[in-house]
Amino acid sequence: MLQIPVTQDPFQEQTFEFNSVKIRLTLRFNSIGNFWAMDVFEPVSQKQICNGASLVCGIPLLYRTTQSYFFWVEDESGAYLDPMTIEDLGTRCFLYIGVKDEAIRTAMES
Repeated sequence: MLQIPVTQDPFQEQTFEFNSVKIRLTLRFNSIGNFWAMDVFEPVSQKQICNGASLVCGIPLLYRTTQSYFFWVEDESGAYLDPMTIEDLGTRCFLYIGVKDEAIRTAMES
């Protein structure tokens, strides 16, 4: 899996290529619900993959889509808590992207 660089900025957007797919990832912090959400868009195909998906630990995000990739949130503290504050992302919780073949192995290791 590849770690995606993230910060504690409440709105973040980056475009990168993974597994020959160009991906635009938008992350935003919802201060009312205290959670991080992501939007995933593929600019080449002009396809919105997800909008407002919560970042949660221990679940391969986007696994049930037709995309060849998934996202993974890891709580490095070992508490397996979702990123609930603006400070959690990039300090306690880290975001990864991987090829779907890795998803089951990653979930079993956590």
